[in-house]
Amino acid sequence: MRAWVKPVSIGLAAAVIVLGYGLLLWKGPWWFDSSHLRQKNLQPADGVVITGFRTTLVALGAGVIAGLGLYYTHRSHKHTERLFEQSEKLFEHTREKDREQAQLTREGQVTDRYVEAIKLLSSDNMTVRIGGIFSLERIAKDSNDDRSTVVELLTAHIRENTRDDPRSPRDSHVTADVQAAITVLGRRSVALSDARLDFYHCGLTDAHLRGDFRDSMFYYSNLTGAGFSGAQLDGAGLSFCTAERAAFTRCTARGANFVNAVYRKSWFLAADLANCDFYGCDLSESDFGRRYAEDGNPPMPPAILTNARFTRAKLSGTNLRGVDLSTVRGLEQDQLAEAITDENTVLPLRWGGGEDEY
Repeated sequence: MRAWVKPVSIGLAAAVIVLGYGLLLWKGPWWFDSSHLRQKNLQPADGVVITGFRTTLVALGAGVIAGLGLYYTHRSHKHTERLFEQSEKLFEHTREKDREQAQLTREGQVTDRYVEAIKLLSSDNMTVRIGGIFSLERIAKDSNDDRSTVVELLTAHIRENTRDDPRSPRDSHVTADVQAAITVLGRRSVALSDARLDFYHCGLTDAHLRGDFRDSMFYYSNLTGAGFSGAQLDGAGLSFCTAERAAFTRCTARGANFVNAVYRKSWFLAADLANCDFYGCDLSESDFGRRYAEDGNPPMPPAILTNARFTRAKLSGTNLRGVDLSTVRGLEQDQLAEAITDENTVLPLRWGGGEDEY
């Protein structure tokens, strides 16, 4: 059908309706009531009938026009609603696309930063490597998806650069970049809350490990001179390690394991060691005891050893002055006889026990 046919048809129909309505107003009274109306010499009674008919017809026409107006208003409103819904859908689709694009852009930026940080970490220059480590920390803060990868990368860097080398002295200190990586991991701004940091077989001589290392694994590591003072070590694996002069002062290490390790001449003053396992651990000349002001030292409380296990532990010269040993397990009288105690040392309620083998 040609485009002009519909408008012309609508126009003709409207003209016919208007013309018919006009004729109905003019001649309608006689068409519908010719038997009671005079054709000529109209009387007042005829005027009443004619006026009533025309008034009714005008009201009917007005009602039809009003109805048509409401109908078209309703259609227009529905059309506007559909347009609005389509606009909303289009806007939401555009916004989703923008979010996806922004996410892709961020991921691309993080990837670029990650690659650049890896390059810095592999540099021969110490300062550049440290810069790479702190760049990785920033990436982990900005991107939750990359946190675990950054943790694995930093722990791998520590392990690879601290493995015991037969050609190197066992008491060589950790390098500055390794210490920086340890510091970053210990802040836990990087590590996931349930991450178990892997420090197996690391040489961490004189390293500062004063951060949050809960559930971390230090098995078979060299911790000589390592500083854990104030650290969080709950559930940490410190078994089979070799260490002298390690400092655990004021640390929290509930449930940590020190099984078959060597921690001679180490400090555990004011440390919370509840439920720790010292099975077979060499603690000779280590210090768990209270510091008294009259000794000329700043006063300091003893270690907390609630329910700790000392089966087969070596306590030769170990300071247990003022320590509450009432709930410890596996401690024998001959072990305690080799330790240093005083009148404030609380003896075990039960000797021995805790004989489970490893």
